[in-house]
Amino acid sequence: MTARSAQDPQVIVVIPAHDESETIAAALGSVHAAARQADVRLRLLVVADACTDETAAIARAAGAEVLEIDANNVGAARAAGFDHALTSPVDAADLPASADHPPPAYEQWLATTDADSHVPPDWFAKQAEHRDRGADVVVGTVMLTPVAGADPVGLAWAADYAQKITGSRHSHIHGANLAFTARAYLAVKGFRSLADDEDVDLVSRLQRSDAVLVTATDMPVMTSRRTTGRAPRGFARTLGALNA
Repeated sequence: MTARSAQDPQVIVVIPAHDESETIAAALGSVHAAARQADVRLRLLVVADACTDETAAIARAAGAEVLEIDANNVGAARAAGFDHALTSPVDAADLPASADHPPPAYEQWLATTDADSHVPPDWFAKQAEHRDRGADVVVGTVMLTPVAGADPVGLAWAADYAQKITGSRHSHIHGANLAFTARAYLAVKGFRSLADDEDVDLVSRLQRSDAVLVTATDMPVMTSRRTTGRAPRGFARTLGALNA
């Protein structure tokens, strides 16, 4: 994926964000860095959902397209982002010259992560490897932001997390690390407006479809250690339970 061809899809990345002014710039920076390394045609969209801080302004300054909604619902935010990206044309000036005419939606590659997470520099390159081997859906893993010194919570989390990993495959599902073809996504009617587990819901429907789904351990996304999250039963709640 280092050399772009006429067959390479545009990559659309949607990031839902609710009052993430402290983390959004770093999250976007990691996505831009991964896109540069893989030389992909990136359309990066932040869905600023019911924000009362400067999330939207910071995201625009960091080079993202911003869609503002007032759902206060992560599933609705991811759904709105992909619906907007797949149905709204982008100005040619916003893409490299070779991408003046984006390919049809069914050829596009979609990905989503979170506003408090950092994707690895080879995130898109690894996705491309799985896609080139036939994957329609790539479900990745996460890792915790490292801390200095003793880390009992991190060790407890890692031990529990490892139980669902076998070799290069796993049974975890994270909205912070998902990628799929537009064809597969549209076939199952995309994300639903769920306040939590919208990622689990989407993947379960993709598994029941004819999409080729791969679980991957070679592209972990580094995610926040906060124990008070935006989703009622999200990742922060899991960490909070370990910290109790």
